Amino acid sequence: MVNSYIYNPVPPRSWSRVQHPCSTNQNNTNIPNDIVYIPLTKQYVTPLDAQKLQQMMQKGNILQYKNNCGNLTKKQKYSQISRGCNSSRKKCFAAQTMTYSNPNTTSFKRVNYTNIPYPNSIVGSPNNPSGPYQANAPNPFGCVTNVLQDGGNLICGTIENPCSEQVIQKQKSQPFLCFPTYCSNVPGRPIELCWYSNMQTWYPRNQTTMNNSLDKWPEGYKGFVSALTPAAPVLSSVVNTNQSQLTLYWTSKSSVCIPISSYTIYQNGALVKTVSYQFNSATINNLTPGTNYTFFVKALSGTVQSSPSNAETVLLTN
Repeated sequence: MVNSYIYNPVPPRSWSRVQHPCSTNQNNTNIPNDIVYIPLTKQYVTPLDAQKLQQMMQKGNILQYKNNCGNLTKKQKYSQISRGCNSSRKKCFAAQTMTYSNPNTTSFKRVNYTNIPYPNSIVGSPNNPSGPYQANAPNPFGCVTNVLQDGGNLICGTIENPCSEQVIQKQKSQPFLCFPTYCSNVPGRPIELCWYSNMQTWYPRNQTTMNNSLDKWPEGYKGFVSALTPAAPVLSSVVNTNQSQLTLYWTSKSSVCIPISSYTIYQNGALVKTVSYQFNSATINNLTPGTNYTFFVKALSGTVQSSPSNAETVLLTN
């Protein structure tokens, strides 16, 4: 009968617990315009959004599977860099061979450039037949034009038709990437999971040593008692055998996990007798006729005792 046992430790806490302060802790979180700062994302949000954002970052970090990476040594990383296999190499936006040149392979919108016609007489300029550069170079996108675009800047996220300069797609630049949960094989109702690309992954660690705690883990602490207790006996009857004597009868349920070793009998709240587990009755002597007596019984397993049984109150007759 495991359900009848009490599993709360006694005493419930014999050492102190310490929790570090969080950057999202606020004293007045009920203020409507109250905001907190998130250092990892460098943004100010409400306390409720901060809690959701923290959970999102924890999930995103786990789904990075950092523990599956190679964990290369410094020498191995240097070897890969020297062979051009560095994992941190950046994306290339241009391509060039002996006969082909394309400074904008992704067709991003190009601004601040200079149009150089063919032919021209500008000294040291492309498309000058007498200059040191290639003249009448073919357009890399096959556009019908004799004008060469030189220099300028590319606008990431804005894709245009390189011939008509008409914007085809324009994406809003965001510091985070969001995908449905099923893309990461996460069960349950699909929601958006976001990860900030500028954040470094980390190994979650729990701090198990609290230097500012008042007490260490109570190894060898003598004040603990078992969280498992015997089942309380059931006091069935009290029989008046003579003018100064009563006999108590009870039933009990023993367990293999915590067997009963003895019973204690209490008279008006005071311990008056202890009997072995082999007996389910006890006789109380030296009582005064015409007096009310209240009895209850407890079961013991070693030093661990059960809760009291039901109480029985009797009037000792003459």
